[in-house]
Amino acid sequence: MLKIAFEADTEEELVALAWRWVMGPRHQEPDGATGASAHGRADQVELHRRQLGEVLNAIRGADSRRLLREVAELAMGNRALVLDRELTERYGKRSGTAFAGIVAGPNKVMRRVARRDLINWDADVRGYRMDPADAEIVLQRWPAI
Repeated sequence: MLKIAFEADTEEELVALAWRWVMGPRHQEPDGATGASAHGRADQVELHRRQLGEVLNAIRGADSRRLLREVAELAMGNRALVLDRELTERYGKRSGTAFAGIVAGPNKVMRRVARRDLINWDADVRGYRMDPADAEIVLQRWPAI
């Protein structure tokens, strides 16, 4: 039997987590909206932060943690971590295919928790990217590895 559990500090947060799990993310209000929508955005930011915190706590692989940190640092400057020979040598890998496994672990957890990827492949530059909002949280949670 499948069992799903949610943890929150208040009943309102618990209901919001369950709602998001069942219904998916709520659509953002257009810019300039006030009142409840501003409160809703703050709730979304907090939910995003909690979800990413849960994901980061679950990542145990040293290579995955190291790669996430590198991608996050570059994402703050809107750059990608290019998959090239120098990168494979730094990580002690024989080819770039090993990085599929390094990225798969964090993305698998992120999909389960937040229904999206944490690290994305950018075919134009042949490298990995991360959303700057995610990168900021990664760098706050993991100041140095």
